Amino acid sequence: MEISTKDSEGRKTIEGNFSKEFHMDRKDLGEFLRKLADEIEKGNELEIKSDDWVLPFTFRDNIEVEIEKDKDELEIEIEFDKMEDKESLSIG
Repeated sequence: MEISTKDSEGRKTIEGNFSKEFHMDRKDLGEFLRKLADEIEKGNELEIKSDDWVLPFTFRDNIEVEIEKDKDELEIEIEFDKMEDKESLSIG
């Protein structure tokens, strides 16, 4: 899933913490959200790319959605929790 239409070789894979804010027009945002929805429906792995970096993430099935509205702003936050390795318990 690309944030930009440019092709770039040598993108840096982001393994640790990352934060970046983007502003998109309605058309680009609609396309981004449709691609995001398609990736979510396919499985538990996302890979978001820009010209400079790749952000891979494997997430749990249960996704948190928070909606906040005040007088001047509507905020929709989607939170994906990291999928943890399956732990097994046994007795004996």
